Amino acid sequence: MKRFFLAISLASVVFAGQANSEVVDRIVAVINDSVITLSELNAATAVAIEKLGIEDGADPDKLKEVKGTILDSLVEQKLVKQAADKAGIDISEREIDNAVDDVKKQNRLTHEQLLLALAESGLTQKEYREQLKEQIRQAKFINKEFRSKISIQPEDIEGYYRQNIGEFQGAALYRLNMIFLPADKSLEGRLKAVSEGLANGEDFRDLASHFSEGPGASQGGDLGFLKSGELDSWLEDAARRLKPNDISPAIQRPEGVYFIQLTEFTPSAPKPLAEVKGQIHDKLFKKVMDERFNFWLSEVKRTAHLEIRM
Repeated sequence: MKRFFLAISLASVVFAGQANSEVVDRIVAVINDSVITLSELNAATAVAIEKLGIEDGADPDKLKEVKGTILDSLVEQKLVKQAADKAGIDISEREIDNAVDDVKKQNRLTHEQLLLALAESGLTQKEYREQLKEQIRQAKFINKEFRSKISIQPEDIEGYYRQNIGEFQGAALYRLNMIFLPADKSLEGRLKAVSEGLANGEDFRDLASHFSEGPGASQGGDLGFLKSGELDSWLEDAARRLKPNDISPAIQRPEGVYFIQLTEFTPSAPKPLAEVKGQIHDKLFKKVMDERFNFWLSEVKRTAHLEIRM
């Protein structure tokens, strides 16, 4: 399952509800000199459940798994917070203001709507700004300790490209003409006319202009160039069986009957390195970042005083 490090994002924290006030709070984890309470865990779990789209009445084992994952991420968050404290990382009011502006922009909220959302979730503006401050502070620590020390070299990018060329295949291109005959009372007669016309060598585009009720009918049924992967599966399957200028047999569908003609085909080819090097850089950067952070985290956990009281 996806890990929820810093689980409450800048956008979603606005909508994080508070824990049920009727539940007697207790400590569920001890991390050195910090603790995680049941109310903290429940609030973070509620956000995760909403983001994952888990509905009420879901499998209790699934909910237990989510809660366990969230507890792990909260423990990690506490460890990063402690490391940021030790490193003396601080955040300016301007940085918090910018983060608030980002939240409003991402959620299309006015300032008044943001304040209303905070009030509905039981947060004061001051409490919310403190949450944002802590999240930004921890992100700044991670950037300083890990991101700023990673350098992906051009030869790394080129090597990945050569070894994984299959990842960068471009789409094949089909240019198709189509005749569509809807499933109505005129279908039988029009299907007979089109089938006989094609059998007698009549021009596909002329038949499309005369009989088709599909897209591009007035242009001889020309659909233009279409990329593989963007076509309906039945249409791409039919097109894949054709050679240029071939015409398919009648294709029966619930909505009617189709004929297609392949006029041009461009096979897929690898995208050039220049087009994908940014994508490869980001992928390699993330891999190194995850490896270094996870190693650091495992070492910090190994030496920390941790107690889980679930």
